[in-house]
Amino acid sequence: MPINLPNNYLDYPDNIEKPYELEIDEDTYKVNSYKFQGMQEFYDFLKQNPKINNKLWRKSYHIASMSNDYDFAGVPYEKAVEKIITDMDPGYQEFLKIERNITARSGMVHKYKDIKTIAGGFIDPVAYTTGSPEIYRASRIQKKPKFITIDTQIGYSWSTSKSQVFNRALIITNLIKALEKRGYIVNVNSFMVTLELDEIVKAVFTIKKQGKAVNYQALYKSLVDVEFFRRLCFRLIEISDVHNSGWVSHYGATGSEEIARQLLNLKKDDIYFDQPNRMGINGRDIGVDFENVAKKLHLEDVFEIEREKELLRESVRVLKKH
Repeated sequence: MPINLPNNYLDYPDNIEKPYELEIDEDTYKVNSYKFQGMQEFYDFLKQNPKINNKLWRKSYHIASMSNDYDFAGVPYEKAVEKIITDMDPGYQEFLKIERNITARSGMVHKYKDIKTIAGGFIDPVAYTTGSPEIYRASRIQKKPKFITIDTQIGYSWSTSKSQVFNRALIITNLIKALEKRGYIVNVNSFMVTLELDEIVKAVFTIKKQGKAVNYQALYKSLVDVEFFRRLCFRLIEISDVHNSGWVSHYGATGSEEIARQLLNLKKDDIYFDQPNRMGINGRDIGVDFENVAKKLHLEDVFEIEREKELLRESVRVLKKH
């Protein structure tokens, strides 16, 4: 089999950057970078079958996106690709039912300011005596747009369970609702940052753009379906211009928050969701998992912790009864 020297960035410039070097904390890394504006774009990209780097992945059994078993990596690769664009998935329907039972009760406090108006409110004596048409004063809710981004690491260690990634997605869903109720405009990105020695593969997926509703199907597919990471994101590694042989055996290690923040130029006030075990999510009790996340992210002013714990628990219980 002839050896492919990957140059997929020439064929797919909208989704792949030319590999580049970047210095992070005095170490220099070669970065392979991907970006996708939603699941449809990712699907279209994969359906074009970008070239696999068979300089490293020389045998078919080396290609984990194809050869990993169901228990570890979920449905086979071809089916995983098709799942990107369909909602006919029992797991997604289960997630959606729970999401619809969640009502984030964040105790939003409105701020008010006095304004001048031609009708309503109370008469302003000074305006009245000077003949101003705006003789009334009234209080209005002060709505100043507040923007925040939630960045979620798709990658996770081999020991991570399906219940851990499922609980993480529910907690993120609850957080989005709570922030929006408090007047925030929320942007959501999922990303993979994985590294092997001096090489990094990163991929960014836009899940929710500012001003638009949350695409819960995209959120579910990128954060809950194990095949999304262990087959489809593994495929991104397999088509990358990487050279370290360690990629073939374990597909890199999930990057730290520090590396991801620098690599992705995240803002200091971005909310960073790491892989489940780094967030205190064990997958056994959604209430405990939520409390651990809220404390880690210092979100006590966003949530009433005890009430939200019970809300999430009840949402899960209601589904299990049916």
